[in-house]
Amino acid sequence: MPVKDAEDKGRRVSRFHERASGVPARSQVAPTELRRTIVAIAALTMLAACSTSSIFDSDTPVPANYVLAAAPSAEARGAPLPVDISISRPDMGAGLDTDRIAVLKGRELDYYKRVRWGSRATELVQFLVVDSLENQKIFRSVTAEQARVAGDYVLDLQVRDFQSEYASDASDPTIRVTLVGRLIRVVDRKLVATVQAQATERARANRMSAVAAAFESAAHRAILDLGTQVASAIAADRAEARSD
Repeated sequence: MPVKDAEDKGRRVSRFHERASGVPARSQVAPTELRRTIVAIAALTMLAACSTSSIFDSDTPVPANYVLAAAPSAEARGAPLPVDISISRPDMGAGLDTDRIAVLKGRELDYYKRVRWGSRATELVQFLVVDSLENQKIFRSVTAEQARVAGDYVLDLQVRDFQSEYASDASDPTIRVTLVGRLIRVVDRKLVATVQAQATERARANRMSAVAAAFESAAHRAILDLGTQVASAIAADRAEARSD
């Protein structure tokens, strides 16, 4: 074949490959550059795949957090006792010192799935007691023990029950709150009294909003009962001190 015809045929074949591949035949990618391109594309593909696991577009459920409001202020009952009382961090019953919401079925302790308290139950209960009693204006002041405010009495708190209880899987739960307080006179560390309060509240439905509302109602009643008993014990202690 003449040289000129061979060159013309080569150019036609080259243009055919150029149109078919979109890459000019005379600028073919070197093997090394091709490998680098493939690796880069693979890396970008993996990065795009990983980005779907971020908290913004993941299908993994995010736990819902629940908080309990303090008992509202009561009507004036006269002048508060002129004493300052602090509330300790409570000792929690077995399995309750967590931010998970406890469920009791018989003797089996479990927790609701995908829901949490807004903080550990230890902190939640302590500040619920502090704020609720402060709102009642029974005492001159009520503070958390770790605030290091000089006070007349310390209420050493124990939480024996703070859980949702099911009689059966089909029933609406009952919330049980049991608080025990040991009232200690600060000046001489004397145990003045031991008081206990318990309250139960049936949830209106087996839904978390109804369960949280029942927790709040039961906690309020137990705390207010405890506060009334503590006030009586302090009044009696002060009366005894004046008679000595």
